[in-house]
Amino acid sequence: MYKYCWAITFCLFLVSCAGTIKTTKFDKEKVNTYKKTYIISAKNSQYIKFHFGTITPFPIYIPADIPAQNAAVIGNTAEVIKQELEKNGIQAVIGSKDNIPPTDFDLIIEYYDVWRWDFKKILDRLDLLFIAPSGEGLIAKSTFTIYKNKELHNFPTPEKEVPKMIKEFLNP
Repeated sequence: MYKYCWAITFCLFLVSCAGTIKTTKFDKEKVNTYKKTYIISAKNSQYIKFHFGTITPFPIYIPADIPAQNAAVIGNTAEVIKQELEKNGIQAVIGSKDNIPPTDFDLIIEYYDVWRWDFKKILDRLDLLFIAPSGEGLIAKSTFTIYKNKELHNFPTPEKEVPKMIKEFLNP
């Protein structure tokens, strides 16, 4: 019986490890006034290449991460942001940073994503920047980061994390 309790507890621990989201609001007055948003699609993603640790007679040695490198866009983060905004009644348009149309947007969202490999590509970090329509003022910043013990996670993706980040941003 003891073995089963330990195994169940260990499995629940592995499933529950996801990451943390921290949202900082710099302009709290405007939060619920957004009707139309422009999402700046990333030109690339950052990717941390996988490398093996070393098994020693004592503990397993896990080396420090190699710095992230530019890669082709990974995942569908812009589309997930758009879907989540539209669920909250905010019209959203996806485009590039170089071609922001001169229309009446209430908000601009820019994102930066970092991925790593663990049996598949997983989200390591995601920054959402909520910018004033003039492009000059940062209204809020929301950051998802995987736990420091990156070996224990629930395979984070934009589909899992973006809804939480948008919810934190929109709630007063």
